[in-house]
Amino acid sequence: MIQPEKLQASLIGQRLLESGLLSEEKLVEALQLQTETGLLLGEICLLKGWLPYSGLKECLPPMRSRLGERLLGLGYIGMEQLWLAILEQRHCGEKLGEILVRRGWVDRQIIETVVANKVAPKRSKTPRRPRTAKLIVSVSSTKH
Repeated sequence: MIQPEKLQASLIGQRLLESGLLSEEKLVEALQLQTETGLLLGEICLLKGWLPYSGLKECLPPMRSRLGERLLGLGYIGMEQLWLAILEQRHCGEKLGEILVRRGWVDRQIIETVVANKVAPKRSKTPRRPRTAKLIVSVSSTKH
C-alpha cells in the first residue's frame, strides 16, 4: 500500500514516480504519447501495461464514474473499456452507459440493473479488448 504522505504532489506523473510505480524513462515516454494522442497519462500507462489499475487507482482521486466502477467490479467491462468510454464521454458528453451500450460492450438491461442498484451476476466470458486500445499501443510502439 502506498503511504499517503508520499502522495503530496498534485501531478499524477509525480505521484507515480514517488510511489515507485513508474520509472522516469516511462514517464517521459508517456508524456510524449500524451501530447501525440490526447490520452491521459494514467490511460497511457494502463494501455502500455506499465502498471496495474490498482496501482493507478491508489495514486488518483476517486473515479468519477460510479457506474463504471460497479460494472468493472462486477466483471461486465474491462479496465481498457472503462477508460476508453470515459475518454469518449469527456469528448462527446454522452452518458457512460449509453457509450458502453452503443459500442456493444454491455447490454442495456445490465446498465439499467446496475443503475437501479440491483446486484447483477458476473459475466462469465472475458470482455472483448477494444480495437482502439490495440491501435494506440501499436502506433506508440512503432514510433521508436
